[in-house]
Amino acid sequence: MNYSDFSFWWILILFSVPFFTVRYIAQSANLWRGIFDTIGLLALSLLLFFHASRSSFIIFVAELIFNYLMVQWMLRSQGWKAKLIATIVIVINVSILAYFKYLTFFVEDVIGLLINVPSNWQQSSPIPVVNTIPPGVSFYTFQMVAFVVDSLNARKKKPIAFLDYLNFVAFFPQIVAGPIERRKDLFPQIESFRFKFKVENFETGLRWISLGLFMKFVLADNIAPYIDLRIADNAWTVWFFALLFTLRIYFDFAGYSFVAVGIASFLGVKLTVNFLAPYTSQSINEFWRRWHITLSTWFRDYVFLPLMGSNKKWAAFYLFLTFTLSGFWHGAAWNFIIWGAYHGALLLVLRYLGRPFYGVVGSYFPRPQIISWLLTFFSVTLGCLFFMETNSQRLLTKLITILTPSAYSWRNLQAVFGSYSINETSALLLVLALSLFVLLMEHLAVWQGKFEYDLLLSRWLSPVLLALTILLAANTPSEFIYFEF
Repeated sequence: MNYSDFSFWWILILFSVPFFTVRYIAQSANLWRGIFDTIGLLALSLLLFFHASRSSFIIFVAELIFNYLMVQWMLRSQGWKAKLIATIVIVINVSILAYFKYLTFFVEDVIGLLINVPSNWQQSSPIPVVNTIPPGVSFYTFQMVAFVVDSLNARKKKPIAFLDYLNFVAFFPQIVAGPIERRKDLFPQIESFRFKFKVENFETGLRWISLGLFMKFVLADNIAPYIDLRIADNAWTVWFFALLFTLRIYFDFAGYSFVAVGIASFLGVKLTVNFLAPYTSQSINEFWRRWHITLSTWFRDYVFLPLMGSNKKWAAFYLFLTFTLSGFWHGAAWNFIIWGAYHGALLLVLRYLGRPFYGVVGSYFPRPQIISWLLTFFSVTLGCLFFMETNSQRLLTKLITILTPSAYSWRNLQAVFGSYSINETSALLLVLALSLFVLLMEHLAVWQGKFEYDLLLSRWLSPVLLALTILLAANTPSEFIYFEF
């Protein structure tokens, strides 16, 4: 759901007030039945999804019904027949994702490398070409695929209630941009769902929402206008915008995830915390244990481990392939494939050279973990350059620029802030100072051995973040970055 869209909150309120009023009155008269909670949650989720994209709503509902019927059939089957049904369901789900997300890329950027594709190929195509990606298709497809695999491998294959399955996939706080929940984590909470309104749930939820809104509306949305992808001939500017994007994408995506956690907490549901202060990482390996955790574990469990099997000699190759595929999941463009391959290569470098390098650094520096942190953050920032730039020719120009010594001239350095007015510079410095404060709170919590967001979720800081959000929120909110994926 788009938390940046004010209509989302209006629909949520306009549905909740009459629904819970009727619920309270009916409970007082002993007329309320538990299944009404299940139906109410589903109605709210489908209403919000319908509002987000009416054109995609029918596709989403059709996929839900198809997957439910096939999973039920699979659970009643045994052996090879159950595996065949699971394979068919997975192939169809991935094919639907590929159709909406990758058809144009495959024709224009893959086939286009071999033959000349006419500019009007979409009009003459035998199948309709869709140029917009349905909201959340990448996320709910992966969640449904994981559910099929987990159900196939479950020891006890009991039937699944239709409403419970619909609520599992359509659960509105996380359907559009995750977290990608597993059956064992979310389904037991959704099964025979009942609203659990407790003071501690509201308090926890409000803290997560305060942190998420602050990250999104104050930090990410105020950083976004300063990023200009067009400048490619100034090395300082290229690095500066890559740094800004590195901050923006974290605050944007983590902000969404934390609001989702907060709203779910209001309802009595505990979602997976999808980020764990990734910019405190001292290695790329650690970074991927902290960044977009549910996607990383999804690729580990459903791609890397099945590919490798017992053949561990090829583990390095399968690791590289898995990360390349994860990059392709992020978008139908070469830069995302390069970004995935880049991170896969970094993990291989760490795998074979990490310990020797750390030993050498430790012999010269009393705190080698600081060097490790700097190198990791630098590597992530360089990776964000690949991620943010979808124009392949301009990306190549930028890579050449940052490798050209003359592009680091004093004149170019002055140009970094020279294009901003005094007010723009002051606003940017304020946002960067607040960003640094958030990152320092995360570092401090990690150093103290606490939960990564313990300090940011503290009782004294949450009201401050909420007040700052009201005062400093961007006038024009930008769309969540991961809505594109």
